[in-house]
Amino acid sequence: MQFLANLAPSPDWQALIAAGQNYQVTVYRDDYGVPHIYGKTDAATAFGLAYAHAEDDFATQQEVVLATRGKLAAVKGADAAVTDYLVGLMGVWEAVDAGYDSLKPSTRRIADAYADGYNLYAAQNPDKALPFAVPISGKDVVAGFVFKTPFFYGFDETVGELFDGSEPRQLAVHGEEALTFTAEPQPEVGSQGVAIAPSRSSDGHTRLLVNSHQPLTGPVAWYEARLKSEEGWDMAGATFPGSPLILHGHNAHLGWSNTVNRPDLIDIYQLVIDPDDDNRYRLDGRWHTLEQRDLPVTVSLWRSLRWTFNETLYTAEHGPVLKLPHGVYALRWAGMGEVGAMEQMLALNHARSMAEFETAMTMLAQPSINYVYADAKGNIAHYYNAAFPRRAPGWDWQADLPGDRSDLIWQDYLPFSAVPVTRNPPSGVVFNANNTPFVATVGPGHPDPEVFSDTMGIETRMTNRAYRLQRLLAVSNTISEDQFRAIKYDLAYDEALPAIVAFRGWLAETALRDSSEYQQALSVLGAWDLQTNIDNRSAALAYLTLATRLDHRKTAQQQPLDEELAGAVAYLKRHFGRLDPAWGEFYRHQRGDQQWPIDGGPDVLRAVYGEQAPDSGRHINVAGDSYIMFVDWDENGRVSSTSSHSFGSATLDESSVHYDDQVNLFIGMQEKPVYLSLDELMPHVTRQYTPQNPN
Repeated sequence: MQFLANLAPSPDWQALIAAGQNYQVTVYRDDYGVPHIYGKTDAATAFGLAYAHAEDDFATQQEVVLATRGKLAAVKGADAAVTDYLVGLMGVWEAVDAGYDSLKPSTRRIADAYADGYNLYAAQNPDKALPFAVPISGKDVVAGFVFKTPFFYGFDETVGELFDGSEPRQLAVHGEEALTFTAEPQPEVGSQGVAIAPSRSSDGHTRLLVNSHQPLTGPVAWYEARLKSEEGWDMAGATFPGSPLILHGHNAHLGWSNTVNRPDLIDIYQLVIDPDDDNRYRLDGRWHTLEQRDLPVTVSLWRSLRWTFNETLYTAEHGPVLKLPHGVYALRWAGMGEVGAMEQMLALNHARSMAEFETAMTMLAQPSINYVYADAKGNIAHYYNAAFPRRAPGWDWQADLPGDRSDLIWQDYLPFSAVPVTRNPPSGVVFNANNTPFVATVGPGHPDPEVFSDTMGIETRMTNRAYRLQRLLAVSNTISEDQFRAIKYDLAYDEALPAIVAFRGWLAETALRDSSEYQQALSVLGAWDLQTNIDNRSAALAYLTLATRLDHRKTAQQQPLDEELAGAVAYLKRHFGRLDPAWGEFYRHQRGDQQWPIDGGPDVLRAVYGEQAPDSGRHINVAGDSYIMFVDWDENGRVSSTSSHSFGSATLDESSVHYDDQVNLFIGMQEKPVYLSLDELMPHVTRQYTPQNPN
C-alpha cells in the first residue's frame, strides 16, 4: 500500500476542445429547457446529447464515470471503496477491453462521440471537473452499461446478502450516498407500461403509456431529450446520465416502456476448499487453483491525500469468488462479460417495425427489463425480456448450488423465443406493473405458466398496480384518451390486494371488541376509501398501519396489525398532533427548499415513494413517477406525444428556471406537448446553440 499526494492526471484541455470541433449538431432548448438535438450524423447527435446533459447535471455524469471506473472512493472516500471493489469483482473492464472492438463501428462511433461531448463540456468548464473523471473514452460509455444492467435485477442485493445476511447491503440510488453500498432500504424501483390497440380505443388510435418509476435524482434518474439525425435516428423520450441514447420513449414508428423484472438470474455456488491450501477448490473430483489478480483501490483521505491499497480478487471456473468467514462462494449471473447492451438499445432506437424490434431483442445483450410495446400499425405486446441461463433441470436454482460439479456451470442462454410474450391479445390491451408475465392482459392471451421451465425463475407476484390495471382496463369496452389518462393517475389500493383483504378482515374483527384504546383510530381507518388523494384524512393512518404489507421490501419488519396501528397512532400524534392529517400534509413533493402536497402513494398507479423527514415526520417524495409520457398514433399512423418530468430539465442547476418549472404540471397530473418536428418546435425555442459555441 502507498500514500500519494495527487494521483489525478491533469487533462489536456486544448486537445479535448479540438476533438469536439468536428461534430455538426444544433441544440434547441424549448419552453421547458428540454434539449432537442439535431445532428448531421448519429454520432453528432450523441455528442450533442452528452453536452446538453452535462449542462444540466455534469456532477451526476461524473459520478457515474467514477463508479464505472472503480475510482469513486478516490473522490468520495472510504464509504465508496466497496463499489470500486465490486467493479473489479464483476470484471467490468476485463469485459470491455476484450469486447469493445467486437462492437459495430457505428456503435463505437456513438460511444466515442458521447465521450467527446462530455469532454468538451469539461474542457469549457474545468473548474467543475472532478479528479479521475476527465477525460473519458467510448469504453467508459460502454462500461457504464456493463456495470449497471445487473443491478436492475438485484445483483447488488445478492452480493450484499452474501457479505452480511443479518444486515444486507445494496447500492444506493439517490442522495448523498448514491453509488455507494448502504444498509438503508432504497426507494422502490418499479414502473408500469400500458398499450392500447386500435380495436380497443374509442377513436381507433394506438396508445402507449411510458411510465418507468425511478429515483427523482441521482445516477438512474430520468433526463428528457429529443434526438434526431440526418442518418435516420429519430427518438423522443428519456435517458440516464452516461447513456448516449433514449432508453424508453418512441420514434415515428414504434415506442416502448420499460419496467423492472426480477427473474432468478444469479447463481451462487458453495465451493469445496482444500483444507491444506485455501486457494484450491474441488471440481469433478479434482483440485483446481483459483486464479488471482490484484485490484488497486484508491481512497481519498483528505484534500489531495489518497491512499492506494491492493485487494486480491479470485476467480473459479464458475466466475468471481468471495472468500467470506462463513464460506467460499463463486458467482455466476446473466450478462457477465456482456458488452452489447448499448448496441442492442441502439438497434431498438432505430427499429421501424415489430419485426425489427424483435430482431434487436434476440441479441439478449440486456440481461433483464420488461418491454411494453406499441406501434403505428396497431401492434401491441409485452415482452418479459431476460437472458435466461440454460440450466440443468432438477435443481433448486434459487438456493445455493454445489460448487464441485461442472455440469451446473451453465454456458449459454435460452433463445429469445423462449421468453414469455403477450402479442396482440383479443382484449386489445397489454400491461406490466412489475408483476408476473402470466398476467399481462385482460381475458385470454396470457402466456401459459406450464410452458416455462422452473429453472427460469420467473416471478409470480402481483402488485397493487397490476391489480388496478387488471380491474380498470376491463371496465369499458372502449378506452378514450381521457379514460387512459385517468387510469394512469388512479390513486387507489385495490380491493383484491392481499394486504387490503387482510386489513379489512382485521378491521372488522377489531371493531367488534368490547373495548379498545384505539376506537378513534379505528373510526378513522373505517372511513378509508382506499384512496390517496391529498384531501384524504384516513390515508395517512391507514398507510402507516399497512406500510410493511404494502411495500414488499419491508415484509421482514412486519408486526401484528394491532402493533402496527399502535405505532402509527404514536407517530401521527407526535408529528401532527392528530390521527387524521390530510394526505397532502403527510405526503409531500420537494424541490430545493420548497414543498407541495402530492396525490398518490407507494404502489398505486400514481406512484409516489417517500422517505421520512426526521424533523417533521412528513414523507418526502424521492422515487416513482418521475418521467411520464403518453404516446398516440392516430388512425393514419401519425404520432404525437405529451410528457412531464418531476422537476424540470435542469436536474442539478438550482440557478436555472428549469430547475423546478415542471413541478406544477407534475403535481397537477398534467403534461406538456412533445415537439416532434422543427416546424412545431421553433415557436417554442428559448435557446439555440452548438456545443462548440454555447454562448
